[in-house]
Amino acid sequence: MRRSTEYRFLISKMLLYGIVILCCMALIAVLNILLASPAAVGGAGAVVLAVFVSTVTVIVLDGLLAFLIRRLPSGWFSRGKRIFVASRRECRLYIALGVRRWKDKIPELGMFTGFHKNKVYRPQDNAYIARFILECNYGEVIHLVGALLGFFIVFLCPLAYAPWIGIPVAVVNFVLNLLPLFALRYNVPKLEALYALNSRKEKSACH
Repeated sequence: MRRSTEYRFLISKMLLYGIVILCCMALIAVLNILLASPAAVGGAGAVVLAVFVSTVTVIVLDGLLAFLIRRLPSGWFSRGKRIFVASRRECRLYIALGVRRWKDKIPELGMFTGFHKNKVYRPQDNAYIARFILECNYGEVIHLVGALLGFFIVFLCPLAYAPWIGIPVAVVNFVLNLLPLFALRYNVPKLEALYALNSRKEKSACH
């Protein structure tokens, strides 16, 4: 029952993300056509095709990067590494951005790794918490690299298309990668605190 509920929520989130992407694609295409950009010289069909190809290329690039990063040694992403833990100032930024309110609306693709990060199901199990942090750390790197390297699409576009289609598509990709990155950075300090609390309880129980 829990698994089917999770999949329903995931499907609804993926649909929401898909609608956002389609709306952004439509907006980019319409603006190019209305503003008679150099990319629109070939007509509306050429613009729509260029936006579609650019978007699919960036999505494929994101997927390829995720696949490659997941093959890196897990020791690089294990808990305790300061680079993966947000500072207090950074956490205040996420609070100001209201991350807590919207983070659960972001698709969580744990089905591809065999570990779901939508909820902490075993909060007293430090082995589980350590794996949770590991998966979050992998996700941070995947989304950061995806956000930045998405701008590579600019160099794949014909020169006339790059400023009008390549850059807008890259910016949309940047934002859509930044949101889950913020959510993960917001969650990891809480998981580290939970891990530390469990450790203290274990030590107390041994005395």
